[in-house]
Amino acid sequence: YTKWRTGKWEQRGLTAKGNLSRRIQRTLAVDLGHKTAWDLEKLEPNTFFPVPASVVFAKRSGEGGKPMPLRGTVERWLGSTGTDDVHREYVSITDTSAEGDSPYDGLSRQGAIIVPRCLFFVEETENPVIVQAGQTVTVNPRRGSQDKEPWKGLDLEAIAEQTVETAHVFDVHLGETIVPYATLNPLRAVLPLRRGENEIPTSKSGAGGIRLGALRQRMRARWRTVSSLWEENRSAANNMNLLEQLDYYGKLSSQLEWQRNPNGRTFRVVQTEAGQPTAALLRADTAVVDSTLYWIACKDIREAHYLLAVINSEVLYAEAKSLMAKGQFGARHLHKHLWKLPIPEFDPGNPLHITVSEAGEGAAAGAFEMLDALRKRRGDKLTVTIARRELRKWLRESEKGKAVEEAVGALLGEKEGAIYSRSING
Repeated sequence: YTKWRTGKWEQRGLTAKGNLSRRIQRTLAVDLGHKTAWDLEKLEPNTFFPVPASVVFAKRSGEGGKPMPLRGTVERWLGSTGTDDVHREYVSITDTSAEGDSPYDGLSRQGAIIVPRCLFFVEETENPVIVQAGQTVTVNPRRGSQDKEPWKGLDLEAIAEQTVETAHVFDVHLGETIVPYATLNPLRAVLPLRRGENEIPTSKSGAGGIRLGALRQRMRARWRTVSSLWEENRSAANNMNLLEQLDYYGKLSSQLEWQRNPNGRTFRVVQTEAGQPTAALLRADTAVVDSTLYWIACKDIREAHYLLAVINSEVLYAEAKSLMAKGQFGARHLHKHLWKLPIPEFDPGNPLHITVSEAGEGAAAGAFEMLDALRKRRGDKLTVTIARRELRKWLRESEKGKAVEEAVGALLGEKEGAIYSRSING
Protein backbone atom coordinates (compact mmCIF):
# COMPACT_ATOMS: atom_id res chain seq x y z
CA TYR A 1 0.00 0.00 0.00
CA THR A 2 2.96 2.34 -0.47
CA LYS A 3 1.19 4.11 -3.32
CA TRP A 4 -1.74 4.93 -1.10
CA ARG A 5 0.51 6.12 1.70
CA THR A 6 2.59 8.38 -0.52
CA GLY A 7 0.19 9.46 -3.29
CA LYS A 8 2.76 8.47 -5.90
CA TRP A 9 2.23 5.82 -8.57
CA GLU A 10 5.38 4.97 -10.51
CA GLN A 11 5.56 3.09 -13.80
CA ARG A 12 8.83 1.59 -14.97
CA GLY A 13 9.50 -0.71 -17.90
CA LEU A 14 10.21 -0.97 -21.60
CA THR A 15 8.08 0.12 -24.51
CA ALA A 16 8.67 -1.10 -28.06
CA LYS A 17 8.54 1.04 -31.19
CA GLY A 18 9.31 -0.82 -34.37
CA ASN A 19 12.47 -2.84 -33.79
CA LEU A 20 13.64 -0.49 -31.01
CA SER A 21 12.78 -0.42 -27.32
CA ARG A 22 13.22 2.39 -24.88
CA ARG A 23 13.13 2.50 -21.09
CA ILE A 24 10.28 4.53 -19.60
CA GLN A 25 9.71 5.94 -16.15
CA ARG A 26 6.56 7.88 -15.38
CA THR A 27 5.04 9.12 -12.15
CA LEU A 28 1.40 9.89 -11.57
CA ALA A 29 0.95 12.08 -8.50
CA VAL A 30 -2.23 12.68 -6.51
CA ASP A 31 -3.11 14.77 -3.46
CA LEU A 32 -4.57 12.36 -0.89
CA GLY A 33 -5.07 15.25 1.51
CA HIS A 34 -7.68 16.78 -0.81
CA LYS A 35 -10.39 15.74 1.68
CA THR A 36 -10.33 13.83 4.96
CA ALA A 37 -10.57 10.06 4.42
CA TRP A 38 -13.30 7.91 5.99
CA ASP A 39 -12.72 4.78 8.09
CA LEU A 40 -15.88 2.60 7.86
CA GLU A 41 -14.73 -0.43 9.83
CA LYS A 42 -16.68 0.37 13.02
CA LEU A 43 -20.09 0.72 11.36
CA GLU A 44 -22.53 -2.00 12.46
CA PRO A 45 -23.84 -4.14 10.98
CA ASN A 46 -20.87 -4.08 8.64
CA THR A 47 -22.00 -6.72 6.13
CA PHE A 48 -21.60 -4.78 2.91
CA PHE A 49 -17.80 -5.29 2.68
CA PRO A 50 -16.05 -8.62 3.43
CA VAL A 51 -12.98 -6.77 4.77
CA PRO A 52 -12.48 -3.49 6.67
CA ALA A 53 -13.19 -0.64 4.24
CA SER A 54 -12.34 3.02 3.84
CA VAL A 55 -13.02 5.87 1.44
CA VAL A 56 -10.09 7.97 0.27
CA PHE A 57 -10.49 11.20 -1.70
CA ALA A 58 -7.76 12.25 -4.10
CA LYS A 59 -7.10 15.10 -6.47
CA ARG A 60 -4.99 14.26 -9.49
CA SER A 61 -1.81 16.32 -9.73
CA GLY A 62 -0.85 14.87 -13.08
CA GLU A 63 2.32 13.33 -14.44
CA GLY A 64 5.29 14.97 -12.78
CA GLY A 65 3.07 16.68 -10.18
CA LYS A 66 3.71 16.79 -6.46
CA PRO A 67 2.34 13.79 -4.54
CA MET A 68 0.69 14.43 -1.16
CA PRO A 69 0.20 11.57 1.33
CA LEU A 70 -2.73 11.11 3.68
CA ARG A 71 -2.53 13.73 6.39
CA GLY A 72 -2.87 13.68 10.15
CA THR A 73 -6.33 12.30 10.79
CA VAL A 74 -9.20 10.33 9.29
CA GLU A 75 -12.93 10.37 10.07
CA ARG A 76 -13.96 7.15 11.77
CA TRP A 77 -17.68 6.40 11.29
CA LEU A 78 -19.48 4.67 14.16
CA GLY A 79 -23.05 3.58 14.80
CA SER A 80 -25.81 1.66 13.08
CA THR A 81 -25.92 1.87 9.30
CA GLY A 82 -29.10 3.22 7.76
CA THR A 83 -30.13 5.10 10.91
CA ASP A 84 -29.68 8.55 12.42
CA ASP A 85 -27.41 7.02 15.05
CA VAL A 86 -24.20 7.52 13.07
CA HIS A 87 -21.46 9.77 14.38
CA ARG A 88 -17.83 10.34 13.49
CA GLU A 89 -14.64 10.85 15.43
CA TYR A 90 -11.31 12.12 14.22
CA VAL A 91 -8.53 9.58 14.70
CA SER A 92 -4.81 10.15 14.22
CA ILE A 93 -3.18 8.13 11.46
CA THR A 94 -0.52 5.70 12.67
CA ASP A 95 2.54 5.23 10.49
CA THR A 96 3.11 1.46 10.46
CA SER A 97 6.07 1.62 8.06
CA ALA A 98 8.53 2.86 10.69
CA GLU A 99 11.60 0.84 11.58
CA GLY A 100 11.37 -1.48 14.59
CA ASP A 101 11.98 0.12 17.95
CA SER A 102 12.78 -3.11 19.80
CA PRO A 103 16.24 -4.73 19.77
CA TYR A 104 14.45 -8.07 19.31
CA ASP A 105 13.62 -6.98 15.77
CA GLY A 106 17.13 -8.05 14.74
CA LEU A 107 17.05 -11.32 16.71
CA SER A 108 13.75 -12.74 15.46
CA ARG A 109 14.03 -15.18 12.54
CA GLN A 110 11.43 -16.93 10.42
CA GLY A 111 11.40 -20.73 10.41
CA ALA A 112 12.11 -23.00 7.44
CA ILE A 113 9.82 -23.12 4.41
CA ILE A 114 9.02 -26.84 4.47
CA VAL A 115 6.84 -26.95 1.37
CA PRO A 116 5.35 -28.68 -0.50
CA ARG A 117 4.30 -30.16 2.83
CA CYS A 118 3.10 -33.43 1.35
CA LEU A 119 6.67 -34.23 0.22
CA PHE A 120 8.12 -33.79 3.73
CA PHE A 121 5.52 -34.20 6.47
CA VAL A 122 4.59 -37.76 7.35
CA GLU A 123 2.43 -39.90 9.60
CA GLU A 124 3.73 -43.16 10.99
CA THR A 125 1.93 -46.34 10.00
CA GLU A 126 2.20 -50.01 10.82
CA ASN A 127 4.69 -51.99 8.76
CA PRO A 128 3.23 -55.26 7.42
CA VAL A 129 6.67 -56.88 7.67
CA ILE A 130 6.89 -59.02 10.80
CA VAL A 131 10.50 -58.05 11.55
CA GLN A 132 11.33 -54.44 10.67
CA ALA A 133 14.89 -53.22 10.29
CA GLY A 134 16.22 -51.49 13.39
CA GLN A 135 16.18 -47.70 13.66
CA THR A 136 13.61 -47.36 10.87
CA VAL A 137 9.99 -46.26 10.69
CA THR A 138 7.26 -46.72 8.05
CA VAL A 139 5.51 -43.53 7.01
CA ASN A 140 2.78 -42.14 4.74
CA PRO A 141 2.63 -38.60 3.35
CA ARG A 142 0.59 -36.29 5.58
CA ARG A 143 -2.17 -34.57 3.66
CA GLY A 144 -3.35 -31.22 5.02
CA SER A 145 -6.23 -28.83 4.47
CA GLN A 146 -3.74 -26.11 3.49
CA ASP A 147 -2.26 -28.12 0.59
CA LYS A 148 -2.55 -26.37 -2.76
CA GLU A 149 -2.59 -27.62 -6.32
CA PRO A 150 -0.84 -29.35 -7.95
CA TRP A 151 0.31 -30.94 -4.68
CA LYS A 152 -3.18 -31.30 -3.23
CA GLY A 153 -4.26 -33.87 -5.82
CA LEU A 154 -0.84 -35.31 -6.64
CA ASP A 155 -0.42 -39.09 -6.72
CA LEU A 156 2.03 -39.88 -3.90
CA GLU A 157 1.93 -43.66 -4.20
CA ALA A 158 5.71 -43.67 -4.75
CA ILE A 159 6.33 -42.47 -1.18
CA ALA A 160 3.38 -44.21 0.52
CA GLU A 161 4.09 -46.87 3.18
CA GLN A 162 7.77 -46.16 2.77
CA THR A 163 10.34 -47.21 5.37
CA VAL A 164 13.01 -44.63 6.23
CA GLU A 165 15.75 -44.36 8.81
CA THR A 166 14.70 -42.58 12.03
CA ALA A 167 17.88 -40.48 11.82
CA HIS A 168 16.17 -38.51 9.05
CA VAL A 169 12.83 -38.01 10.83
CA PHE A 170 12.49 -34.72 12.73
CA ASP A 171 10.01 -33.09 15.05
CA VAL A 172 8.66 -29.88 13.49
CA HIS A 173 6.69 -27.14 15.21
CA LEU A 174 4.23 -25.01 13.24
CA GLY A 175 1.64 -22.42 14.18
CA GLU A 176 -0.85 -25.25 14.73
CA THR A 177 1.30 -26.79 17.49
CA ILE A 178 1.77 -23.62 19.57
CA VAL A 179 -0.52 -22.47 22.39
CA PRO A 180 0.11 -19.75 25.01
CA TYR A 181 3.26 -20.71 26.99
CA ALA A 182 3.25 -24.34 25.79
CA THR A 183 3.46 -26.65 22.79
CA LEU A 184 1.21 -29.41 21.51
CA ASN A 185 2.67 -32.55 19.95
CA PRO A 186 4.95 -31.61 17.04
CA LEU A 187 4.42 -32.87 13.51
CA ARG A 188 6.97 -35.21 11.91
CA ALA A 189 8.93 -34.53 8.74
CA VAL A 190 11.47 -36.52 6.75
CA LEU A 191 14.35 -34.17 5.89
CA PRO A 192 17.61 -34.64 3.91
CA LEU A 193 19.87 -34.28 6.95
CA ARG A 194 20.84 -36.48 9.87
CA ARG A 195 19.85 -35.79 13.44
CA GLY A 196 22.81 -34.70 15.51
CA GLU A 197 25.02 -33.65 12.61
CA ASN A 198 23.48 -30.15 12.41
CA GLU A 199 24.34 -29.51 8.78
CA ILE A 200 22.84 -29.99 5.34
CA PRO A 201 24.97 -32.20 3.04
CA THR A 202 24.85 -29.98 -0.01
CA SER A 203 26.14 -30.75 -3.48
CA LYS A 204 25.59 -28.70 -6.63
CA SER A 205 25.66 -31.86 -8.75
CA GLY A 206 23.64 -34.04 -6.37
CA ALA A 207 19.97 -34.88 -6.78
CA GLY A 208 17.93 -31.91 -5.60
CA GLY A 209 21.12 -30.21 -4.36
CA ILE A 210 21.97 -32.96 -1.82
CA ARG A 211 25.14 -35.04 -1.49
CA LEU A 212 23.43 -38.42 -1.50
CA GLY A 213 26.36 -40.26 0.05
CA ALA A 214 25.68 -38.46 3.35
CA LEU A 215 22.17 -39.95 3.58
CA ARG A 216 21.21 -43.42 4.74
CA GLN A 217 20.22 -45.94 2.05
CA ARG A 218 16.43 -45.66 2.37
CA MET A 219 16.56 -41.90 2.65
CA ARG A 220 18.63 -41.67 -0.53
CA ALA A 221 15.89 -43.46 -2.46
CA ARG A 222 13.17 -41.27 -0.93
CA TRP A 223 15.05 -38.04 -1.67
CA ARG A 224 15.51 -39.02 -5.33
CA THR A 225 11.76 -39.64 -5.58
CA VAL A 226 10.60 -36.42 -3.91
CA SER A 227 13.16 -34.41 -5.92
CA SER A 228 11.73 -35.86 -9.12
CA LEU A 229 8.18 -35.05 -8.00
CA TRP A 230 9.29 -31.49 -7.30
CA GLU A 231 10.94 -31.05 -10.68
CA GLU A 232 7.93 -32.48 -12.52
CA ASN A 233 5.32 -30.37 -10.72
CA ARG A 234 6.90 -27.08 -9.62
CA SER A 235 5.71 -23.92 -11.33
CA ALA A 236 7.54 -22.80 -14.46
CA ALA A 237 8.50 -19.55 -12.71
CA ASN A 238 10.32 -21.40 -9.92
CA ASN A 239 13.84 -22.43 -10.96
CA MET A 240 14.98 -23.65 -7.54
CA ASN A 241 15.85 -27.26 -6.83
CA LEU A 242 14.16 -28.89 -3.85
CA LEU A 243 16.93 -28.07 -1.36
CA GLU A 244 16.98 -24.41 -2.43
CA GLN A 245 13.23 -24.35 -1.81
CA LEU A 246 13.62 -26.04 1.58
CA ASP A 247 16.49 -23.82 2.75
CA TYR A 248 15.24 -20.59 1.18
CA TYR A 249 17.28 -17.67 2.55
CA GLY A 250 19.04 -20.09 4.92
CA LYS A 251 15.94 -20.47 7.10
CA LEU A 252 16.68 -24.14 7.79
CA SER A 253 20.48 -24.02 7.90
CA SER A 254 20.37 -21.07 10.35
CA GLN A 255 18.56 -23.31 12.84
CA LEU A 256 21.16 -26.03 12.40
CA GLU A 257 23.93 -23.49 12.93
CA TRP A 258 22.29 -22.41 16.19
CA GLN A 259 22.01 -26.04 17.31
CA ARG A 260 25.70 -26.54 16.55
CA ASN A 261 26.81 -23.33 18.25
CA PRO A 262 24.17 -21.42 20.25
CA ASN A 263 26.79 -18.80 21.13
CA GLY A 264 25.51 -18.31 24.67
CA ARG A 265 21.83 -18.23 23.63
CA THR A 266 20.66 -21.69 24.64
CA PHE A 267 16.86 -21.28 24.85
CA ARG A 268 14.42 -20.72 22.01
CA VAL A 269 11.11 -18.88 22.17
CA VAL A 270 8.80 -19.31 19.19
CA GLN A 271 5.91 -17.02 18.25
CA THR A 272 3.12 -17.22 15.71
CA GLU A 273 3.30 -15.06 12.59
CA ALA A 274 -0.38 -14.17 12.44
CA GLY A 275 -3.46 -13.66 14.57
CA GLN A 276 -3.35 -13.07 18.31
CA PRO A 277 0.26 -13.17 19.57
CA THR A 278 1.09 -16.63 20.89
CA ALA A 279 4.49 -17.77 22.15
CA ALA A 280 5.99 -20.89 23.70
CA LEU A 281 9.35 -22.14 24.91
CA LEU A 282 10.90 -24.93 22.83
CA ARG A 283 12.50 -27.45 25.14
CA ALA A 284 13.79 -29.81 22.42
CA ASP A 285 16.93 -28.39 20.81
CA THR A 286 16.64 -30.79 17.87
CA ALA A 287 13.16 -29.65 16.82
CA VAL A 288 12.81 -27.71 13.57
CA VAL A 289 10.72 -24.53 13.37
CA ASP A 290 8.46 -24.08 10.33
CA SER A 291 7.92 -20.80 8.47
CA THR A 292 4.56 -20.23 10.17
CA LEU A 293 6.59 -19.43 13.30
CA TYR A 294 9.38 -17.01 14.22
CA TRP A 295 12.07 -17.93 16.73
CA ILE A 296 14.36 -16.02 19.07
CA ALA A 297 17.40 -17.51 20.82
CA CYS A 298 17.57 -16.30 24.43
CA LYS A 299 20.55 -15.91 26.75
CA ASP A 300 18.91 -17.74 29.65
CA ILE A 301 15.58 -19.04 30.95
CA ARG A 302 14.80 -15.71 32.63
CA GLU A 303 14.89 -13.90 29.28
CA ALA A 304 12.75 -16.66 27.76
CA HIS A 305 10.09 -16.26 30.48
CA TYR A 306 10.26 -12.48 30.01
CA LEU A 307 9.47 -12.81 26.29
CA LEU A 308 6.75 -15.38 26.93
CA ALA A 309 5.01 -12.97 29.30
CA VAL A 310 5.29 -10.02 26.90
CA ILE A 311 4.17 -11.80 23.72
CA ASN A 312 1.28 -13.72 25.28
CA SER A 313 -0.16 -10.71 27.10
CA GLU A 314 -3.43 -9.00 26.21
CA VAL A 315 -1.64 -5.69 26.79
CA LEU A 316 0.74 -6.36 23.91
CA TYR A 317 -2.08 -7.59 21.63
CA ALA A 318 -4.00 -4.36 22.17
CA GLU A 319 -0.90 -2.34 21.26
CA ALA A 320 0.04 -4.46 18.22
CA LYS A 321 -3.49 -4.75 16.82
CA SER A 322 -3.62 -1.05 15.95
CA LEU A 323 -0.57 -1.51 13.70
CA MET A 324 -1.62 -4.75 12.01
CA ALA A 325 -3.38 -5.08 8.67
CA LYS A 326 -6.95 -6.34 8.97
CA GLY A 327 -8.59 -8.92 6.75
CA GLN A 328 -11.87 -10.76 6.72
CA PHE A 329 -10.88 -12.75 9.82
CA GLY A 330 -9.30 -9.96 11.84
CA ALA A 331 -5.82 -8.55 12.44
CA ARG A 332 -2.96 -10.33 10.65
CA HIS A 333 0.74 -10.09 9.75
CA LEU A 334 1.80 -9.91 13.39
CA HIS A 335 5.44 -10.57 12.52
CA LYS A 336 5.67 -7.29 10.59
CA HIS A 337 4.62 -5.16 13.52
CA LEU A 338 5.39 -6.87 16.84
CA TRP A 339 8.91 -5.52 17.22
CA LYS A 340 7.89 -2.01 16.20
CA LEU A 341 6.60 -1.72 19.73
CA PRO A 342 9.14 -0.39 22.29
CA ILE A 343 9.87 -3.78 23.89
CA PRO A 344 13.24 -3.45 25.63
CA GLU A 345 15.83 -6.23 25.64
CA PHE A 346 15.80 -8.19 28.88
CA ASP A 347 18.07 -6.67 31.53
CA PRO A 348 18.69 -8.95 34.55
CA GLY A 349 19.61 -5.86 36.56
CA ASN A 350 16.25 -4.19 35.98
CA PRO A 351 13.72 -5.02 38.77
CA LEU A 352 10.74 -4.53 36.43
CA HIS A 353 12.22 -6.95 33.88
CA ILE A 354 12.68 -9.52 36.64
CA THR A 355 9.05 -9.01 37.71
CA VAL A 356 7.87 -9.62 34.13
CA SER A 357 10.07 -12.72 33.89
CA GLU A 358 8.79 -14.16 37.16
CA ALA A 359 5.20 -13.50 36.10
CA GLY A 360 5.92 -15.33 32.82
CA GLU A 361 7.43 -18.25 34.72
CA GLY A 362 4.33 -18.53 36.90
CA ALA A 363 1.97 -18.33 33.91
CA ALA A 364 4.00 -20.97 32.06
CA ALA A 365 3.79 -23.37 35.03
CA GLY A 366 0.04 -22.83 35.28
CA ALA A 367 -0.42 -23.24 31.53
CA PHE A 368 1.36 -26.61 31.61
CA GLU A 369 -0.98 -27.80 34.36
CA MET A 370 -4.03 -26.56 32.46
CA LEU A 371 -2.87 -28.19 29.22
CA ASP A 372 -2.24 -31.49 31.01
CA ALA A 373 -5.78 -31.38 32.42
CA LEU A 374 -7.21 -30.61 28.98
CA ARG A 375 -5.37 -33.57 27.47
CA LYS A 376 -6.73 -35.92 30.13
CA ARG A 377 -10.26 -34.60 29.71
CA ARG A 378 -10.45 -34.38 25.91
CA GLY A 379 -7.85 -36.89 24.68
CA ASP A 380 -7.58 -37.02 20.88
CA LYS A 381 -10.35 -34.42 20.55
CA LEU A 382 -8.13 -31.65 21.90
CA THR A 383 -7.43 -29.26 19.01
CA VAL A 384 -5.20 -26.20 18.91
CA THR A 385 -8.32 -24.01 18.70
CA ILE A 386 -9.79 -25.49 21.89
CA ALA A 387 -6.44 -25.41 23.71
CA ARG A 388 -5.81 -21.75 22.87
CA ARG A 389 -9.35 -20.74 23.82
CA GLU A 390 -9.25 -22.52 27.18
CA LEU A 391 -5.76 -21.34 28.08
CA ARG A 392 -6.55 -17.71 27.24
CA LYS A 393 -9.73 -17.93 29.30
CA TRP A 394 -7.69 -19.26 32.23
CA LEU A 395 -5.09 -16.50 31.79
CA ARG A 396 -7.79 -13.80 31.86
CA GLU A 397 -9.32 -15.16 35.04
CA SER A 398 -6.34 -16.50 37.03
CA GLU A 399 -4.09 -14.59 39.41
CA LYS A 400 -1.06 -15.75 37.40
CA GLY A 401 -2.52 -14.35 34.20
CA LYS A 402 -3.43 -11.07 35.89
CA ALA A 403 0.11 -10.78 37.26
CA VAL A 404 1.43 -10.96 33.68
CA GLU A 405 -0.92 -8.22 32.50
CA GLU A 406 0.04 -5.93 35.36
CA ALA A 407 3.78 -6.44 34.86
CA VAL A 408 3.71 -6.12 31.05
CA GLY A 409 1.42 -3.10 31.34
CA ALA A 410 4.00 -1.41 33.53
CA LEU A 411 6.75 -2.40 31.07
CA LEU A 412 5.07 -1.02 27.95
CA GLY A 413 3.48 1.95 29.70
CA GLU A 414 0.14 3.51 28.99
CA LYS A 415 -0.31 4.97 25.54
CA GLU A 416 -2.03 8.30 25.36
CA GLY A 417 -5.02 8.31 23.08
CA ALA A 418 -5.20 10.78 20.21
CA ILE A 419 -8.94 10.71 19.57
CA TYR A 420 -11.38 13.55 19.69
CA SER A 421 -14.90 13.30 18.37
CA ARG A 422 -17.94 15.20 17.22
CA SER A 423 -21.45 14.04 16.40
CA ILE A 424 -22.86 14.28 12.90
CA ASN A 425 -26.52 13.32 12.61
CA GLY A 426 -27.39 11.01 9.74
